[in-house]
Amino acid sequence: MVYYLQEVRKHAGLMVAGPVQAAAVVALEDDDHVEIQRTRYLNRLHALIELLAAAGYSATLPDGTFYLWVPAPGGDAWAAAYDLAERAGLVVSPGDFYGSVSEDHFRVAVVQPDDRIALAAARLR
Repeated sequence: MVYYLQEVRKHAGLMVAGPVQAAAVVALEDDDHVEIQRTRYLNRLHALIELLAAAGYSATLPDGTFYLWVPAPGGDAWAAAYDLAERAGLVVSPGDFYGSVSEDHFRVAVVQPDDRIALAAARLR
């Protein structure tokens, strides 16, 4: 019988205790944090668009992501990545990391804390 229960448990997964399930329901019903995070990323997107403009790069607000896809001047995303790293300490990904269709762009992930973004902007001033 114990062997049978061991085998069933392997396939049934971990059984979460009732109080833990109840706590999860309460936590998952709270959507206020979603709006806070959405606003945080939108503010960072705007800040990085301004930062990139100050560095000579044209970026536009995406429709629903925390990445900026920025056209690289002359199509050289590696040169743009090097330039931003050297001038602002900003690390971006050349588009060819994601396939040949995006090789003339670079990607900026808007995941750094606000103070780091402000530091990169100050370096450009």
